[in-house]
Amino acid sequence: MIPIQHVTVTPSGASVAVLDLGAGGPVRVYVGGLGSATTVAFATVAGHPSVAGAGRHVLVDLIGSGWSDHDDTFGHTIDEHAATVAAAIDSLGLREVILIGHSLGGSVAISLAAQRPDLVGRLIVAEPNLDPGVGTFSAVVAGYDEDAFATSGHRRMVEHLLRQEAAVDRQFGRTVNRWSSRGLHRTAVSLLAERPATFREQLGAFAGPRRYVSGALSGEDLAPLRDAGCEVVVVPAAGHVLMWDNLDGFVAALL
Repeated sequence: MIPIQHVTVTPSGASVAVLDLGAGGPVRVYVGGLGSATTVAFATVAGHPSVAGAGRHVLVDLIGSGWSDHDDTFGHTIDEHAATVAAAIDSLGLREVILIGHSLGGSVAISLAAQRPDLVGRLIVAEPNLDPGVGTFSAVVAGYDEDAFATSGHRRMVEHLLRQEAAVDRQFGRTVNRWSSRGLHRTAVSLLAERPATFREQLGAFAGPRRYVSGALSGEDLAPLRDAGCEVVVVPAAGHVLMWDNLDGFVAALL
């Protein structure tokens, strides 16, 4: 098996990069956050001793990010991203996967589970955007006009991140740099947009097992999620970038 595959998923012929590791046992499919690359953000998770030899790990870079193709004819809405991840899962002949998404990836995972519940046996989301207008990095990106962001805003953002002292910020700058400028902007706008059913409502409506993972340092109000019947796991000593802050705790929360 070739670890990295490219699966064509858009009408214009753009492909997502899929890193497919392991075999047998449970199949975990991962989707990363806005500005990140799944193949970078979840690499240490898939390689963690607790799970590396237990099942199959499928890491999907969204269109316009990581090692996937750029396609400015693609809308880059959350529902469209979800459909491309579903197409990648279909191409591998998988069903009832454990679908794991972080931040934007969590919102994409929720949309995918709503669109294609046949593909998702268990849904695990880590601090996804649940409500319209709520987002930090997405709000900064969406604050630009698309053309202005593509012309200069994206470049300035990357340069700023690469100058930071914290290694996590510089790593983020490198993956932000790999995003399509228009793809990053359109995704951020879609993430913040009003929709007929919010991601919170879609998560609550999913009929299968669902788990919400939160970093203790994030201070989220988790009571409404518990009241909606969602299992909640809090990772100690972790903020939003849980896999960086507490890798062992984050991996344990996925088991």
